[in-house]
Amino acid sequence: MPEPGPGEVLVRVDLSGICAADRAMYDGTGPWELNFPFIPGHEFTGTVVALGEGSGARHGVSEGDRAVAELNITYGNDFFRQRGLYHLSDRMDVLGATLNGAWAEYMLYPADAVVHKVPAPLSDAAACYAEPLANAIHGVERASIQFQDVVVVSGAGPIGMGMLQAARLKSPRTLILVNPGAPKRELALSLGADMAFAPDDPKLRDAIGDLTGGRGADVFLEASGQTAAFSVGLELLRKRGTLVVFGVYKEPATVDLNVFGEFKELNILGGHLAPFTYATALDLMARGLIDGDACVTHRYPLEAFKEAIKRTPQDGEVQIKVVLDPSS
Repeated sequence: MPEPGPGEVLVRVDLSGICAADRAMYDGTGPWELNFPFIPGHEFTGTVVALGEGSGARHGVSEGDRAVAELNITYGNDFFRQRGLYHLSDRMDVLGATLNGAWAEYMLYPADAVVHKVPAPLSDAAACYAEPLANAIHGVERASIQFQDVVVVSGAGPIGMGMLQAARLKSPRTLILVNPGAPKRELALSLGADMAFAPDDPKLRDAIGDLTGGRGADVFLEASGQTAAFSVGLELLRKRGTLVVFGVYKEPATVDLNVFGEFKELNILGGHLAPFTYATALDLMARGLIDGDACVTHRYPLEAFKEAIKRTPQDGEVQIKVVLDPSS
């Protein structure tokens, strides 16, 4: 059990999620250079058990409160922080990657962390889902969805399902989920999708063509982490459409750059982390507008982390977010 220093918050970890990035770190396929050893786990919720000097006032929490901390810890006042882009700061630590994270019984929220109290109505599972949902909301905000848009969400993992529900709140004309597995497509329909298709289903192209007079979709949100899905997005989008790329990809994509400019003049936008969206994620779930519990599908004890990391969905099963429970 670590001791909290000035400004730090010690929490008992209630739940901690396993992300695709964690799996990539574990098997060495991620695009980052990391300095091991450290404790992974950047999706988490915890109960405050001790406060370092001044930390209660600094973070607005008391012992017994449930709280989440944003995973990126930034310092100083560089070019990006001056412009409100703290998630892109050149001086950054990351809980679960450069600082110890939440795959443990206890963890420290650093003095420079941005800490949010968990609203009382939320379950621990929903609170643990706040980090991927906050990322998803950032991606949806990047897309600037309009009322008459036909919006496609590619991928039905934790971020894709979060994007689907957040995009629904923007009230687009039609919201379409694209995912290979039928069970997740069924769940997506219950969470707000108007239509759901496999990526190779010809009915997908027909539906978008019928909805748009053959123009193509207005917005394509890519959250699958599959490079092939990027090419599908380029195909399905209309001229001057918007594609938001929000994933960690294990291989480069090969595309015809003429599609971006000469043929379609597309808006290609990246999405990274969750600036100013954690509070929104917690609030939308607390108000019942987004179902976080539906996206946390499997729970393992902490000592079974290897099994949890390697878990794959069984036939007919929905697997979205797998979490570790230190108390079980």
